Amino acid sequence: MTPRVHLVVRHAQRVVPLAAGETVTAGRSDECALQLDDPSVSRRHCLFVLADGGLRVTDLGSANGTFVNDRQVHEAAVAVGDVVRLGAAVIDVREQAGDEDALDEDVDVDDSTPHSVIQRTIDPSGYAWLSPASGEAAGAGTLLLERAQRHLSALHRVSERLAASRDISSLTEATLRTILQVLPADRSAILLRRQGEHPGEAEVLAARSRGRFPHRFAVSRTLLRDVMAQGISVFAHDACQDARFSAGESVIGQQIRSVMCVPLRTSGDVLGALYVDSLSGAGRFNEADLELLAAIGNQAGVAMHRVRLMGELERLLLDTIRAIAATIDARDGYTHRHSERVAAIAAQLARELGLTSEQRETAELSALLHDVGKIAVPDSILNKPGKLTEEEFAQMRKHPELGARILKNIQSATVDAVIPGVQYHHEKWDGTGYPEGLQGDAIPFLGRLLGVADFYDALTSARAYRAAMPAGDAIKLVASGSGTHFDPAIAAAAVRLFERGALNVDAMPSEIRHILSAGRS
Repeated sequence: MTPRVHLVVRHAQRVVPLAAGETVTAGRSDECALQLDDPSVSRRHCLFVLADGGLRVTDLGSANGTFVNDRQVHEAAVAVGDVVRLGAAVIDVREQAGDEDALDEDVDVDDSTPHSVIQRTIDPSGYAWLSPASGEAAGAGTLLLERAQRHLSALHRVSERLAASRDISSLTEATLRTILQVLPADRSAILLRRQGEHPGEAEVLAARSRGRFPHRFAVSRTLLRDVMAQGISVFAHDACQDARFSAGESVIGQQIRSVMCVPLRTSGDVLGALYVDSLSGAGRFNEADLELLAAIGNQAGVAMHRVRLMGELERLLLDTIRAIAATIDARDGYTHRHSERVAAIAAQLARELGLTSEQRETAELSALLHDVGKIAVPDSILNKPGKLTEEEFAQMRKHPELGARILKNIQSATVDAVIPGVQYHHEKWDGTGYPEGLQGDAIPFLGRLLGVADFYDALTSARAYRAAMPAGDAIKLVASGSGTHFDPAIAAAAVRLFERGALNVDAMPSEIRHILSAGRS
């Protein structure tokens, strides 16, 4: 059975589902199903096809090429977990959830004009929404308490999941999954307000439905405009029988019994809307459900704003790292782009060893900064066209500790995570390395990984005092150093990559190339 996959465009808040037999063209043209607003992407850049044999990507004669896991391809198979780069745009290939709770592949925003039965302005930051709803008996204290407990428990669950989300994709997953768990909804969607040429319009970010319900559904454009422009929450009770929905084909045509739509808001802005519907019974939603969904919309909006800010800060941090790495490499003309090449090799080794995407990114960033301590090494030593004296070598040996000391001044969890690679990439498996003479598994993993990557690139790059070594000879030295200089598992991974022709030192790092390519011709 062909798996359902979706293409996740990094830093663009785009998730594009693919089902068996589907074809998606990617490029800058508005005729492309996957439109990428990036000048490095061609108008029709590549084609994704999901068939019985799996997912394949075909380059359509693009200017900047199509890359799968660091390798440029004309046509290639793509698996779940792979990374596809089109110019500077980066796309992750992920597997969709199963039938129990699946991503919808087709959600439309249409021109129908439904009228909501209830329109309310709800302030989820207060507690009025936990008060008795209209029509409830004054003495319904026990029922009110039970409802308040259920809603607060649900919101606590939402809060925990959203707080753990680090990117837009995981955030939308957590929001939609939670909505289907805490509300009697059959389908749900997150829509974002369009900016620029179409203010007030909305586009679908992601959607989910329970597996037994239709995946295709439509959302009223008029309803969305009301919600986003006025910040109101709307609720249609038993919509398919209400005369006021007679013109609303998006509701009537689907036999929707109940519809709810609430703002996706921050404290000062409406980012979009949350939409849910129910097809399984009249009167399924009530006002209490609307209030709970509005509270979820408030939490999700704040979380999305936080993720956006985190993304901007991370891009700023990566730009700073790029500048630092370029400054280091520029001091020595013979090691130009050395840090970038070590990062590329580290990325390939990390993938070969089965590291997660987050771990690969940490390895690449650590490799970019592994020589930052050389800022404190005099140019006369860095550029000496011959063998260093003992005193000069002692000065050079200080750069790992100096680099770690420099980075410890940066208050960032991302930077903290890369420091072990910077500090220990010259340690050796047998304990004869520096700065601390650590041995075996006592050397932090990042130090062992970067040790192999740095060694291989150093040998295959020209220096002031020698020519570059052929790659075949360099990989033999890596293999012979297994168990003495290098971690045997990492050395073996390097040999496997080389034998497959996949140890490509000219490739850009997979996780951060979209940052490194910024501003380059």
